[in-house]
Amino acid sequence: MIFEKILQYISGGVLYIVQGTIVYANPAALEILNKNEDELLNLSFAEVFFEYSENDDFNQMLLDVIYDKNWRHENIVQYFDGQNFRNLHVLSSVLKNENEFGIVLMMDDVTELLRLRGIALDIDKIKRINEQLKVAAETDRLTNLFNKSTMENLCREHLSKLSAGEKSALYVIDLDHFKEANDTYGHQCGDKILQQFADGLKKIFSDNAYIGRFGGDEFVILVKNFSNENEITDRARKILQTAMNI
Repeated sequence: MIFEKILQYISGGVLYIVQGTIVYANPAALEILNKNEDELLNLSFAEVFFEYSENDDFNQMLLDVIYDKNWRHENIVQYFDGQNFRNLHVLSSVLKNENEFGIVLMMDDVTELLRLRGIALDIDKIKRINEQLKVAAETDRLTNLFNKSTMENLCREHLSKLSAGEKSALYVIDLDHFKEANDTYGHQCGDKILQQFADGLKKIFSDNAYIGRFGGDEFVILVKNFSNENEITDRARKILQTAMNI
């Protein structure tokens, strides 16, 4: 009686099936399944649930549990209550004693939860797309460096916030003889040169710097808040070496 009282007030639905016949349903199960007691109790699960072909997943789960008596099953299945489709999270457990073999089905209606989860996933997808569009708008397609307009904005913003005592360095680079190589060996070769040079710049300025391509063979690099002037000179030498090694 104590257990029956508990089952009367829990929010999860509970069905008890013995030899294919539904012998118990708590109030939550009646609400979830949109049934009254006359439509469930002492009827076979086939009479109750096979009415709608939309319940195939739910029905198959019941059959699997009944015909494999050692099986415990947990799944989210679609259920049609005659008016609406619902998604039910169902956990089945075998209950055996000396005289009886029964199955307990515990269920929760997770339709709204899945809908909200779907909205959340859609929002995440939209955020990812927006981020991709933002990156594409700010990036030079060939080299994956910042493009001219983005680089100008970043430099302007950085300089406007520069405080007293902070030092920044700006490299303006133009590759020598690039046009000759491009005209002689073709645009594919020219693109390869620009990509290799851009990759070299990324290795030299792995942090604390904005690297951009202004167009053609022109590149601009802003080093933010450096403290060692020798480092700036050393990086300039590395830029020249990178260009010579292409």
